[in-house]
Amino acid sequence: MNRKSWQRGGRGNRGLCFFSRLPRLSRITLTTIFLLMPLPAFAAPVVGDLSNYRIDIDSSFNGTRLFLFGARNDNGDVIAVIRGPRKDYIVRKKEEMAGIWVNRDRMRFFGVPDFYAVATSKSLPDIEQTNLFRQLGIGQDNLLSPPFDPKTRANFKDFSDAFLRYQQSRRLYLPKPVSIDFMGETLFKTVIEFPDNIPPGEYTAEFYLVSDGEVVGMQSTPVKVVKSGIDAFLFMYAHDYPALYGITAVVIALAIGWFAGRVFEKI
Repeated sequence: MNRKSWQRGGRGNRGLCFFSRLPRLSRITLTTIFLLMPLPAFAAPVVGDLSNYRIDIDSSFNGTRLFLFGARNDNGDVIAVIRGPRKDYIVRKKEEMAGIWVNRDRMRFFGVPDFYAVATSKSLPDIEQTNLFRQLGIGQDNLLSPPFDPKTRANFKDFSDAFLRYQQSRRLYLPKPVSIDFMGETLFKTVIEFPDNIPPGEYTAEFYLVSDGEVVGMQSTPVKVVKSGIDAFLFMYAHDYPALYGITAVVIALAIGWFAGRVFEKI
């Protein structure tokens, strides 16, 4: 037993002696290569991808479908969120006064996504992470923040419900989460429907893996929605040069009216 132990130690010593007998430059080179060797990469808890990263809107656009798919490498519930460009909204409440409906109260909401859709592997109430969802803005009830003024905060639910109904009527907010389907225990997929009136801008597709009340994995992917063709030119012209756009519209309307008048005179 002692002899075998001695032989193993001898081989180790001979290996060290061999390394020590190498030229100094060779030893430095081997040490550098060993230190710079890449460590094995660990798989992310959740990985998601999209069927398309750019949606073009032209005169023939009538909506589209966006496929979301990915894999979870840990236990938990998968949640996918699509957020559109952020925008400020003012919601007004009308009341009847002397037989006339007038705007009385109003409430402003800042930085609200103009499009919003959620897909989940399990219904949001079953996950039961109210505080977490409020921090991440998951679920339509967690998109709008109540005002600081206690007087207007009392009417917050009326205004927020009215805003959500308005966005749902425009098909820009899906009324309920879409189901995420699993192919086995790891791979998942879902489909988000985009209507024909989606606003252009920068969108984000977010993938969350929630386990035991915590987010154990998250990934965000940008999506661009852009106008193309003559629609893109008119959109840019109207937003970048509103005064010229208005003058051009008036001139065109006058020209069409004059031309129609001349035609009917001859008839």
